[in-house]
Amino acid sequence: MSGTTTTTLRLSTDERAALDAAADAAGLGPSSYARQAVMRAVGRAASVRRRPDGLAQAIGRALGDLGRIGNLLNQMARHAHVGGYVPAQALEGCRRELSCLTATILALRQERSG
Repeated sequence: MSGTTTTTLRLSTDERAALDAAADAAGLGPSSYARQAVMRAVGRAASVRRRPDGLAQAIGRALGDLGRIGNLLNQMARHAHVGGYVPAQALEGCRRELSCLTATILALRQERSG
């Protein structure tokens, strides 16, 4: 199995803007678009990953938020387990964050279902 390498490409501001616009129109990030164009120029096919749509990006942010909240709850549970004090406002903050995250996910679901 072969590895990957990174290649740097210097572009003027105008060239980069053109690359960004073309990549966006194709639903790709600029690196994937450039890779596809280069591989086409050398007569090879290139597999590329499509840029995540808005829903996928929102889900990614929600999962990141959920991970941070879970980590915080785990730290508080460990602290309480060894006899430490966990302030009520810390627990309330986690509850508010989870409530906000739930509302966001429900709104996305509603938006998606029309």
